[in-house]
Amino acid sequence: MKEIHTGQALATRERVPAGKALDDVPKALYVLAHVMFLAVGIWLWARATQHALPYSGALALYVISQVGFLAYFANVITMKTAVLLEQMAVVAMLIIIILLAT
Repeated sequence: MKEIHTGQALATRERVPAGKALDDVPKALYVLAHVMFLAVGIWLWARATQHALPYSGALALYVISQVGFLAYFANVITMKTAVLLEQMAVVAMLIIIILLAT
């Protein structure tokens, strides 16, 4: 895999305008958004469990995915790791729901 140096990363950003403006958004807003997603996930998980909805346990995987993004913003893991964790949680959630439903 080819290593990207600092000067090359800037050239890549200039060639790819999609999302470029998001680089200027303060990190705190992303943290706040993911804290909100985490809170909503916990609330929905608790509500689904309280009402004994089928497959409510699968919502725990959504909560885990948000913890992964918060770990990125805490500089504990890389963005690629956070996205991979999130995608693995979503796939596991889908597998659980579909296998239990069929």
